[in-house]
Amino acid sequence: MRRSSDRRTESIASFGLPVIAWQITRRARPDSVNLVVTAQKENPMHLNVERARQIMDETGLDGLVAATPTNIYYLSDYYGPMLLMSHNYTMYAVYPRAEDALAALVMPAAGAYHLEHIPSWMPNLVGFTFRVKPGAGTPRDYDSTVEEYVDPDEPSEPRSGPDVPPMPYPSRGEEFFVDRDRQLKARYDSMRGRLEPTALYALRRALREAGLEKGRLGFDDPRVLGWLQTVGMKDLSGIDALNIFKRIRMVKTEEEIALLKIAGHNTEAALNDVIDAMEPGVELASLHETFAIAAAKRGSQAEWIVANLRGLATGAIEPNEIMKLDAVSSYRQYRGDVGRSVICGTPTDEMLRRSAAVTRGLQVAYENIRPGVPMKDIATLARETVQAEGFPGFVIAAPHSVGLEHTDHPTSIGPEMPGEHDIVFEENMVFTLDMPYHEFGWGTTHVEDMVIVRRDGCEPITSLDTALRIKPL
Repeated sequence: MRRSSDRRTESIASFGLPVIAWQITRRARPDSVNLVVTAQKENPMHLNVERARQIMDETGLDGLVAATPTNIYYLSDYYGPMLLMSHNYTMYAVYPRAEDALAALVMPAAGAYHLEHIPSWMPNLVGFTFRVKPGAGTPRDYDSTVEEYVDPDEPSEPRSGPDVPPMPYPSRGEEFFVDRDRQLKARYDSMRGRLEPTALYALRRALREAGLEKGRLGFDDPRVLGWLQTVGMKDLSGIDALNIFKRIRMVKTEEEIALLKIAGHNTEAALNDVIDAMEPGVELASLHETFAIAAAKRGSQAEWIVANLRGLATGAIEPNEIMKLDAVSSYRQYRGDVGRSVICGTPTDEMLRRSAAVTRGLQVAYENIRPGVPMKDIATLARETVQAEGFPGFVIAAPHSVGLEHTDHPTSIGPEMPGEHDIVFEENMVFTLDMPYHEFGWGTTHVEDMVIVRRDGCEPITSLDTALRIKPL
């Protein structure tokens, strides 16, 4: 299915805000929809538009529907409180394949003010509200203010009343307004008369206004397709697109790479602070707090740090014991991922030899990575190089893409067996090559760095300083 609509855009000024007015005429529907929405960004920052369109064409999709926070953010650039509070299925993002169709962000109408400081590029904002006058309507679920409005033309359809405001707060009168009041009122007024009673009905409206009533869509949560069919979208079809989203996200835009560079640098710097604080007797659990504070000082958020001694993350640092640190923090949701091996005391010759072998294995791997090279081939090359360099027991080399998730590429799920997806390195992919090792009776090590795949080779984000970090007693 490929449907185009006759549309025009017109820039108007309203209270100093850039507002886009959309006139939509949908084929096969006699009615037209006048749509006014506030937009502050013209183009997506995260979404790799060219790659998304290419993969939708390959998979026969007319659009993508995101229900998970990660993919809503990826498609729309918006990441706000409803996502942070884990109020799942109160927000959706719709990205049509047709270039002239309306991409849409679905969100609670009362929370639309967040778009003033976390703007989305999507031109169609579709809100829903539960606003009613006190005492009116029949309560349902946990919310005593959910309205029961009956549309006389479609009495079986739940509706938000035509005069329902997007938010319940009173107004003292425009003569008391300052610029902030006018800005907020313009945001809310843009949705008035177009509100739906739930997020699902708002998503239905968004799909209709994008001309996707009969489309074949990719859903990162395929349950949403069934929900839409129960509210009348019988001609809609779709597939589970969880890994399709990941496949799109695997190749980064330059804007994403800029964020990943910050995330990587902040993670490595915070990890260095942790190493500086390490000494025998320090509880391993306390390193989590050290890492969190160090990341926060740099504007990032700690996700986790695995501080592991002889395979366990319990107890305290012991002298002359080699140990691993595997740290992840995020900057604007993009992950930084760095690993180092550390010893407080004096390393043995074997420890130094093994560390050097791992470093050499990484060097050879980076030298051979180009777009199109399978990840599994590099994993084998790295592992065999480490073994040849004097570390015969080394068993795991694990490359993975990094982005909005720690593992930002398609993975085997459900009945799929490991290895179902043959991942190759692609230009502008950001990855790490995990090199973990544990040996009973000896200890635990790990190193990894963040690297960009470019057309002619690798570009490091972090330092590639994988030598054993030695802290003399």
